[in-house]
Amino acid sequence: MKIEDTYYRKLVDGYLNKTLTKRELTIFFDLLSKGELDFYLEEDMISNFPQEPKRERKLKVSRTTWFAAAAVLVMLIGLSSPLWFSKETVEEPYVMPKSSIKAGGNHAVLTLSDGREVVLGGDSNADIIQDNQVNIANSVAGVLKYDFSSLSLDKGDPDKAQEKTNCIKTPNGGTYQIILSDGTKVWLNSRSSINFPLIFDKNERVVDIEGEVFFEVAKNERKPFIVRTKSQEIKVIGTSFNVNAYSDEPFVRTTLVTGKIKLKASDQLFYLEPGDELINYGEHSRLQTGDIEQVLAWKEGYFKFDKVDLKTLMREISRWYNVSVNIDAQLKNDRFVGKIKRSEDLDKMIYILKEGGLNIRLVDRTIIVRD
Repeated sequence: MKIEDTYYRKLVDGYLNKTLTKRELTIFFDLLSKGELDFYLEEDMISNFPQEPKRERKLKVSRTTWFAAAAVLVMLIGLSSPLWFSKETVEEPYVMPKSSIKAGGNHAVLTLSDGREVVLGGDSNADIIQDNQVNIANSVAGVLKYDFSSLSLDKGDPDKAQEKTNCIKTPNGGTYQIILSDGTKVWLNSRSSINFPLIFDKNERVVDIEGEVFFEVAKNERKPFIVRTKSQEIKVIGTSFNVNAYSDEPFVRTTLVTGKIKLKASDQLFYLEPGDELINYGEHSRLQTGDIEQVLAWKEGYFKFDKVDLKTLMREISRWYNVSVNIDAQLKNDRFVGKIKRSEDLDKMIYILKEGGLNIRLVDRTIIVRD
């Protein structure tokens, strides 16, 4: 056994039993933020995974517990110090709601160039949609692919064809993938939209987005790809990046995964390299190193939190499960570390958060969080 294995297990066990010194706590959270303790936490979690609570039994907690949904963990920590369970705390078990609110899925609405709307996802899928000679293939996997190979510009004005636009919007609880006519792949998170032309201009490819969108841009050095939000413009040749531009978030977050991008925001030009992230507050912007795994967790089917504040966490949950949230103002500094599958029903999500130390419950379609 390696020396660090013994030490890391000692740190995890000491945290769970509230025996760490202040210095050891500092080391613990530093290693936790770097992912160095993930294996040891999951190891402990598997050996101590709790059973579903029985309705008539009170739950006595003798140590902090790591809860998992398909081998993942959640932890609630304070802004300045960890939140511990009392060794003698007795809590009423959380009773699952009778009617579960399901996780989101592949749902969107496509607005064609003539104003027609096509509901995507569910039982109303059309296999092939046509718009101005452009064939749009829709798969049951939630992927919309644009094919203009059958389009003949000889039958019409190319400039007018380039003016024809489509719009795809996902509701709360919806995601969708689009493959544009140039081969660019686009993933939309919940409550997001993208406007784009059926045929791109000869000199550039321009799209407008809201919400959160991930791009894998098809390379074309002669025709740059431009992504516009309300507060910034991103120019690329061929690359992959994520843009979080929700109107209810305090800033726009742009994270570059591969390639290079030129970004205009706050009347400034920024050049991003892989791993860079720009935080745009509107009046000013800040360049920093991004957490790629956390940023792309939604695309991979997870919620991933690394010291995420409660309000940010609840905004994500609200969008995905299409519910309202009522939070006690005194809890605004609580932070979360964890990873949960987005496929979990809302009642399971609430159960995990509650057992992690949060005073949370569901009333109709409103999540209530109290001190």
